[in-house]
Parts: sequence; C-alpha cells; structure tokens
Amino acid sequence: MLKNIFEISNKLLLSLCVLSLTILVLITVIDVFGRYLLGSPLPGTTEITEIILGLLIYIGLPYICRNEEHVSVSLFSNYLNKSFLKVQKVLVNLIVFILLCIIAAQLYRHGIDLYSYNEITTYLEIPKAPIAFSMALLTMLAAVSTLLNCYEYLFNQKLLIKNE
Repeated sequence: MLKNIFEISNKLLLSLCVLSLTILVLITVIDVFGRYLLGSPLPGTTEITEIILGLLIYIGLPYICRNEEHVSVSLFSNYLNKSFLKVQKVLVNLIVFILLCIIAAQLYRHGIDLYSYNEITTYLEIPKAPIAFSMALLTMLAAVSTLLNCYEYLFNQKLLIKNE
C-alpha cells in the first residue's frame, strides 16, 4: 500500500518537474523574444525563474531520494560483502533521513517567519511563505522516502546492487 503511494507520488513529482521545466523554457523564450525583437522584456522574469528553479530542486528531491539516484562516490562499498553493504546502505539512508528532517524543520520555521512578516517578492509581490512551506513539505516527503529505503533494506525488500 505504502509502496503504491510512493510510486504514484513519484509519477506526480516527475510530471511536476516536466511542467516546471516547460514553464521555465516558455518564460525564457518569451522574455528573450520580447527583449530582443520587441524591445519589451517580460516583467518579473527573474523572480519567476528564481521561484521555479527553487521549487524544481525540491520537487525532484523525493524522487531522487526514493530511488537513490543522487551523486555518490564509491570508495569502499565495491569491496564490501553483502552484509556490510546492507549496513552501510541503512546507515547512509538513516543519516540522510535525519539531515532532511532538520532541513525540513528549518524551512518550516523560515516559512513561519516569512508569513509573520508578510514577506513578498519585490516586483510581482508574490508571497514567499507558501514557497518555503512547499519546500519544507517536499523535503519531509524526501525524508520519509529515505526512511522507507531503510525499512526495505532491513527486511530484504530492496535489492543490494554493487557497483552503483
């Protein structure tokens, strides 16, 4: 059941990533077209671009954590036997879980501060608090994904693959 929920959320997150990138490309094309051919750039392009890029990173984070597709360096793991490799994968996912929980808490606190100050962007006056809350939620989803990885490694539901 939980695995199906994560598979559906992964597909939804990938769709959101594609949509975000498409919007980003369209905004950039419209801005460049307007700036160089019409002499009138799209207002607020830098703010929209910053927001979309920030959200894009956090939208992809749960997917990357769930599938363990982040950048990693294998100095010793190629030489570990399966039992040590299992312990290593559980420990790494557990450490990542703790770090992501800390980051999510900090983002949530930052969102509360932004909300209390009614912080908005300079040109388009977009409220910043919902963006921080969205990032905190996506980070927490990534943390839960790494915790699920730990569970699957502990109970042999996830394959141990060497030379990753």
